[in-house]
Amino acid sequence: MGDAETTRNNRAGGGVRRVLGLLIAVLAVALVPATAELLRHRLPHRLPMHWNSANVVDATSSLTNSVTGYTIGAAAGAVLAAVGVLPLGLRWRLRRWLITVGAAVAGFVAGIWLTMVSLSVDVLDPLQTPAPSWHIPVLLVGVTGWTVLAYLVCGSPPGHQAATGRPAADLPRTPMRAGDAGWTERAAVSRHGLWLLAPLLLLAGLLAVWMNVWVASPVLLAMALLAMLLVNRLTIDQQGIHIGFGPWGWPRVTVPAREIAGAVETTVRVSEWGGWGYRLHPDMRGRGLITRSGPGIRVELSDGRYFVASTRDPRTAAGLVNTVADLADR
Repeated sequence: MGDAETTRNNRAGGGVRRVLGLLIAVLAVALVPATAELLRHRLPHRLPMHWNSANVVDATSSLTNSVTGYTIGAAAGAVLAAVGVLPLGLRWRLRRWLITVGAAVAGFVAGIWLTMVSLSVDVLDPLQTPAPSWHIPVLLVGVTGWTVLAYLVCGSPPGHQAATGRPAADLPRTPMRAGDAGWTERAAVSRHGLWLLAPLLLLAGLLAVWMNVWVASPVLLAMALLAMLLVNRLTIDQQGIHIGFGPWGWPRVTVPAREIAGAVETTVRVSEWGGWGYRLHPDMRGRGLITRSGPGIRVELSDGRYFVASTRDPRTAAGLVNTVADLADR
C-alpha cells in the first residue's frame, strides 16, 4: 500500500460508522425538547438553574428559556460531531475525536437537563426543588457510557502501511521462541508524577466540606481513573507492542509488528513529552509511554512515525522488538 493510498484510507475510512456517531450526538440534542414536551404538565412554570452551598435554589428560569438554552448547548456538541462527518479532508483519528468529543458535550448537556427535570417533576414551587445528590455520579457514569458508545461506534482506524525492509543487522536482537508468550514489564508513574493527583485531592476535599460529598464525587472518580491509568504494563510478543493500563490491562493500545522498522535504546526525558503517561509528542509523529526520565526504547514505525517507552531493561526490550520485526509478515 503506497503513501497516497494510506493517507486516502486514513481520511475516508468508516463513513457509515461516523454518521452513526453523529446520530448519537443528535439523539442527545433531541432528548431535551422531547422530555420537555412529554413532562410539560408535570413541571413548574419555572425551573431551577442553580443551587447554592446550602443546597437551596437561588436562580430559576422559565421553561421555554431552559429548553432553548439546553437545546442550544447540546446542539453545539452535535455541530462539533458534524465536522467529523463532513468531507473536509480530515484524518480518520481527528474525525473520531471530533465525533466523540461532540457526543460527550451533547450528552453532558442533555444529562444535566434530565437531572434537573427529574428533580423538578411534580414540584409546585421551583425554589423548593431538592438539590442533586446521587444524581451527580449517575450523570457522570451515564455521560461516560454515552461517550464510550460514540467512540466505539466509529470503529477501528484504518491500518498504516507495513514498514519496508527489516531492522538493520547491527541493531540488538533478543531470541524469541515460536509460541513464546512474550515479555512484560509492569510499571507505575514515578512519585513525581503522583503529584498530579494532589490538586484533585485538594479540590475534592474543599467541595466535600463546603458543599457535600456528592458534589465532590466527580472529582473523586476522576482521581480514581487517573490513578488507574498511571499504572501500566508494556508487553512485547510476536504480534507487536502492547500497552495496557490499570490492573486489568484495559484500555489497550497496540503497535502491530508489521509496522515496526526497528528499535534502539534511548534516553527518555519527561520534559520533552510534556508530562507522564501515554503521550503524543508535540511534533505529532511520536507517541510514548512515559513513566519517568531515564532509560527507554525508541521504535521507528512506518509512515515516519515512532514510539518511545520508558523501561528498566531497554536492551532486552529493543532486542525483542527487532526480533519481532524480523519475524513479521509484511
